[in-house]
Amino acid sequence: MPYAICRVAKIKTAQAGAAKTAHNYRQRETPNADTERQPLNREYINTAERNYWELATERIQEAGAKVRHDSVRGVEVLLTASPEAFKRQADGSPNDWHGSQWAEANIAFLKGKFGEQNVVSCTLHQDELTPHFHAVVVPITEDGRLSAKDLFNPKTLRALQTEYAEAMKPFGLERGIEHSRAKHEVMRHVYGVQERSRGELAELTKPEPTTHLSIEGPTPFDLVNLSKWRAEQEAKLNAELARQLAAANERANKAARIAQDSSTAKDREKTLSRQLASVEATKKKEIGTRKAVEGGLTRAAVLAAQGEAMPAKVLEYGKRIRAEVQVETEKHIEQTLKGNIRQAGDLAEQLKKLPGYIYQEDPTTKQAELRHTVTGSRFELAELKPGGVSMKEAYDQAVQRTAHRDQEQSKGQSRGRGMSL
Repeated sequence: MPYAICRVAKIKTAQAGAAKTAHNYRQRETPNADTERQPLNREYINTAERNYWELATERIQEAGAKVRHDSVRGVEVLLTASPEAFKRQADGSPNDWHGSQWAEANIAFLKGKFGEQNVVSCTLHQDELTPHFHAVVVPITEDGRLSAKDLFNPKTLRALQTEYAEAMKPFGLERGIEHSRAKHEVMRHVYGVQERSRGELAELTKPEPTTHLSIEGPTPFDLVNLSKWRAEQEAKLNAELARQLAAANERANKAARIAQDSSTAKDREKTLSRQLASVEATKKKEIGTRKAVEGGLTRAAVLAAQGEAMPAKVLEYGKRIRAEVQVETEKHIEQTLKGNIRQAGDLAEQLKKLPGYIYQEDPTTKQAELRHTVTGSRFELAELKPGGVSMKEAYDQAVQRTAHRDQEQSKGQSRGRGMSL
């Protein structure tokens, strides 16, 4: 069974933040990445592809957290699974995992675990051997402190591995053995270990043939010096006894190791069986839910084809889904507006890159809209309220922020050119 994999790396300096930004957004050459598959990479949060250090700094300021000189401002979290988890198409080519339930579950896990505001970027890479997520988390605690030590220490990292594996159970993934450095093995290997162990233990625990120890009688020449003869015979006896003792210890140690491995294999078998039962139960539940939904959709489609009114429950469900998508859309736009927006064209270009949406403009009225590709929900920009304000107000604020950043950057460059050494 494939394993859920979670790794973390601290971002301690602005240089490290810039390097990770450049790598994850392929702003520099990446030898192990396939350039032809690069368009399949997706950014779910930081769609403007801003520098990680800047994003972390802004989040820290929003939270009002104190920053020490040695504070870790960001932590990169890598989420993936062992390669066999990612099934390929019939022709052997990789699948596109963007928009999949696995991708959505990873994003939901990150936001639920670390807080949505603290996850400032989330990138899906599909141009390398195994699909994986790179997320940048600002380590803000629940009481508003900046503390990577509190959120990412040996104890919490073990818990993180366990919680992530639990979240990935519906996809047939499991956690590695805690504290173990051994290679993970599939079920048939576990059974093989048990069978081999039984055979080896049976052989090792067989009684050793009795070895009789004997003393040679003294020759006429030995009678001349009996003390020397006695010492030689004692030395031979001691050497033989030592050899037999060493052999017995070696067999005992080997038997103990095999017994321990066998016990681990049995525990592993039980764990795998429990996890298999859990996955099967989840699968049955999902199939039942899907059939119920498909039945409802079929009835609704037939009614629509006959010109009859949609059932009230269907309309209510559609309105609820659209409202939920609108909230999510407004959050995406709010994040996009934190990038460099100098004119309306900049915003349009960023919205065209928004994953999971199609951006369109009416050629006559110039009215712009976003369509959610999964649900079909369509929103005119004018009806959206990112950050709780109108789209126009949010856009004006973004333009002002960008102008202020440009001004500050220009001042810094001027000061740099004016220095003399």
